[in-house]
Amino acid sequence: MGDLSNLDIGWRSALMFAVCLPMIVIATMLATRRVERAANVFLAGFLVIAVVAQIPQILGFAGFYQVWPGLTFAPFNVELYAGPLIYLHADRLMQGGPLGWRKWLLLPGCAQTAYYCWAFLALGDYRSKWAYNEAIHVPFITPVETMIGVALMVIAIVAVFRLLRRYRQYLNNTESAARDFDPGWLTRLLAVVILAGIMYLSLEVSSVFLRPISYVDAFPAEVLMTCLLAWLGFDALVRTSIPFPKMRYAEVAGPANTKPEVPAKDWQSEGQAIRSAVLAGDWHLEPRLSIRDLAQRMASNETYISRALNLGLGLSFNAFINGLRVEYAKKLLGDDGQSMVEIALASGFNSKATFNRVFRDIAGQTPSQHRASQNR
Repeated sequence: MGDLSNLDIGWRSALMFAVCLPMIVIATMLATRRVERAANVFLAGFLVIAVVAQIPQILGFAGFYQVWPGLTFAPFNVELYAGPLIYLHADRLMQGGPLGWRKWLLLPGCAQTAYYCWAFLALGDYRSKWAYNEAIHVPFITPVETMIGVALMVIAIVAVFRLLRRYRQYLNNTESAARDFDPGWLTRLLAVVILAGIMYLSLEVSSVFLRPISYVDAFPAEVLMTCLLAWLGFDALVRTSIPFPKMRYAEVAGPANTKPEVPAKDWQSEGQAIRSAVLAGDWHLEPRLSIRDLAQRMASNETYISRALNLGLGLSFNAFINGLRVEYAKKLLGDDGQSMVEIALASGFNSKATFNRVFRDIAGQTPSQHRASQNR
């Protein structure tokens, strides 16, 4: 013990370190970005704890625990942070308002870190640590730790899925460029977490009923999960370069008094009036037009505009604006002198890819197919 010649930085340790290194770089870039700072800091924290969780494998394959057995209980167990950090990232990205009680979601992770720091520093040499591990930690602490970790992650997954559903509905009702703000990496991140959970449970069941799973057996799965998380972190880094629209926290308020019944509005006429105003001003050709922008220009409010579009035209704000853009694009497609990119940008779309998707969804064919049908 303590003989450095027993260390062996083999290919497994080197590969795991190489996979973790990009995650550290991405986490640093996220944490230092000014745009969506709060959301990015929480995502950076999640990537960091994912790397910290891999340190025992890196050290173990290199032989550090054989050389320094006192590393037992080093505070590398950080799984209780994972679920809360994912939820906090989603919450700060999609919702406005103060963090409030949500900051206390990190308390179990802080307690876990404090426990392992105590065990690492206060239990003495490795013999005392190993004895405590067998007598107390494994039979009592580990099951509780696992149950809390699973519960926090399940709660986070359910909460984020609900938040995503509400947010996508909100975008459709308020943003003409709803696709540009869709946090798709969160759906993929949750899928990876669920996959990791299934693999973890499979390994546990195998250990109980078949044979114990060693670090070597679990190594391919660990590398795969780490690579997927690095890719999702990079995806988020690319997509959070612009501020995301924020939902407001629900306000519960009942009527203060009884008012005379207001005559029903002709919402169809109101919707058509909004359509005429948008077309007259060519507002639909502005890529980042939001319902707030439209309400300000029409000296109205967002709720009224949304109701007029929904009840009068049967459309969400996003469908309404993109429908007008597609109508405009159809006129431009009759001119063979303009490229698809030029037509996409002129019609109010941010990219050719978004133009193609929206046009196909609304017109039932791609822009190229529509142009070909017009030129027959």
